[in-house]
Amino acid sequence: MEPVLFLDVAKKFLSIPSEAAYRSAVSRAYYAVFHAAASFLEKLGFKRTKGPQEHGEIPARFNNCGVADGEKIASWLNDLHRQRILADYDLKSDQFAAQFKVAFWIAKAEQAILTLNTLSASQNICTQIRKGIQAYEEKLKAYQGALK
Repeated sequence: MEPVLFLDVAKKFLSIPSEAAYRSAVSRAYYAVFHAAASFLEKLGFKRTKGPQEHGEIPARFNNCGVADGEKIASWLNDLHRQRILADYDLKSDQFAAQFKVAFWIAKAEQAILTLNTLSASQNICTQIRKGIQAYEEKLKAYQGALK
């Protein structure tokens, strides 16, 4: 399955005038970006952790890749993740009562996926991102080794 299909479902939920549908739309929008970002990293040769820590690991990799658009992906992922947590767990929040507020997050998700597609199309940028993440992970391992 392609991650962008989650975005299609998010848009369908957005058309249902219901807070529950709007909350589900935010959740699906987040997972569209999350899985698209994970797939991008896999294509660059990075292994997935496959667990709760992956929700922090993926944006951390993008945030430390040395490419401005990669850092944007990290920011959008973190913002969407916070909204997804709020939508799924804080039923008293009024953030999801209005369609236009949720439409904003779906637009952010769409922008993130378009940016990932643009990055994927450039072998040069992909190489830059791969090298940036590798350097970041080497520093991280060295730091963790020094703590032992």
